[in-house]
Amino acid sequence: MKLLTTKLLAEMISVPEGTVRYWRKVGVGPSWIKMEGSIRYAEEDVLRYIQRNRRTPSVRAYMEAKDAV
Repeated sequence: MKLLTTKLLAEMISVPEGTVRYWRKVGVGPSWIKMEGSIRYAEEDVLRYIQRNRRTPSVRAYMEAKDAV
């Protein structure tokens, strides 16, 4: 199991570290582990979080983007 720091997670998903800390505070984002006072994220939990948040564009959004060009 590969564990990521808050900094590595933030880099991986391209958000500021503060955003990751805020998500943790309000209970959103990937699950986390606290070991001896250090916060870590299991890579497989992060990948599941990303997959759960994957969205498929609708046909309407595609047509609107196409017409805008």
